[in-house]
Amino acid sequence: MKIESLINEGLIELNLDATTQREVISQLTSLLREQDRIESESAFIQGVLEREAEFSTGFGNGFAIPHCKSDTVKTASIIIGKTTNEIEWNSLDDKPVTFIIMLAIPATEGGTTHLQILAALSGKLMDDEFREQLMKAVKREQILELLDELITQKTN
Repeated sequence: MKIESLINEGLIELNLDATTQREVISQLTSLLREQDRIESESAFIQGVLEREAEFSTGFGNGFAIPHCKSDTVKTASIIIGKTTNEIEWNSLDDKPVTFIIMLAIPATEGGTTHLQILAALSGKLMDDEFREQLMKAVKREQILELLDELITQKTN
């Protein structure tokens, strides 16, 4: 799988000015809408929030991986956000979040490669060096390179 089909520079925001979990989700969702990757912004946000209500996607170490599998998603996507504020996310380690990796998955693709990507991301976020590289990234290209390496390894 090619990383370009999932994410591009327009789906990365390294200076999110949000103060709540909902604001983060809303701002990242607007990036999906701008690229015509979803049918309905409100339906997608609702789907992400419903998933969060089931179990927090606050991974720990400052990261969250919110995701939604929905009919409103036209194109499987990874959306990245780095916040200027610490965001309460009900994380596993009870610490706030500053780096969000949001996944948008069409309902028809829920059990395919995109599930593998979620697993790959979760596993790679256990790696201190990988997390540090993501946190220190100041350019969108750096994020794309890190994710390209991960996606290429897992899907080839």
